[in-house]
Amino acid sequence: MEDGQGGSWRSVREAFWVGRLGFPSIHFVPEQQELLLRVLSTIERGTDQRSEGRHELFSGDMLFWRFYICWIVSIGLADVDGRGNPLNPLLTEEGLQVRLMLSATADPAWAELRMSEVVDAVRRAHHGGPEELREAMLQSFERESAARPTGFARKTVGRSHMVTLTGLSTEGRMPLRRTFWSLGFADPEHRDDFYGWLAQRVHRWDDWAAIAYNKGADALTQHLLTLMSSSICNLDMPG
Repeated sequence: MEDGQGGSWRSVREAFWVGRLGFPSIHFVPEQQELLLRVLSTIERGTDQRSEGRHELFSGDMLFWRFYICWIVSIGLADVDGRGNPLNPLLTEEGLQVRLMLSATADPAWAELRMSEVVDAVRRAHHGGPEELREAMLQSFERESAARPTGFARKTVGRSHMVTLTGLSTEGRMPLRRTFWSLGFADPEHRDDFYGWLAQRVHRWDDWAAIAYNKGADALTQHLLTLMSSSICNLDMPG
């Protein structure tokens, strides 16, 4: 492909990475592009996931997170908010287009689920909104996400109300769907609160499934508890 300025590239990703950003073409470019995609997605989803993103993407490294966010602002993919805080940016039009391009060309491509209605319904329910509306939205989300190769789902087994994570196991001759992780709750309300939290973070599900598959269920439980703790602490932080 050609960029209209005399440059010729093998892909739109190469045109952006080498032509727009001036980075060298090297073997670890794909992993860096995926990191940028996840950071842009975190910024797009708002400040309530800022602290979680720092823990998940940068292992809690505050210095690295701050530098990366300032770098994104410096190259025009994000801009400071109304208070002039560079650590709480908003995506620019170019930043949104880059996020969409990276998402569309990812391998495998991220599923573009209609998440806004689910997120709004879950948040309204937490603030006194109608429970029936949240349940309808969660059911709609479950139908849309059912085709994913890995995914969380709500189940009821006897008196236990559960959230399970299933995915394809490739250990045998034929890939089989099996349960990698599960968590039980005493009542459906708390189970649905947790599932709503997961639904707002569907863009991380494949990474979480990899943790459960490669490191075990306990490792994923610890990871999710760390993220939830970070999310709770972030609510008490000044914006």
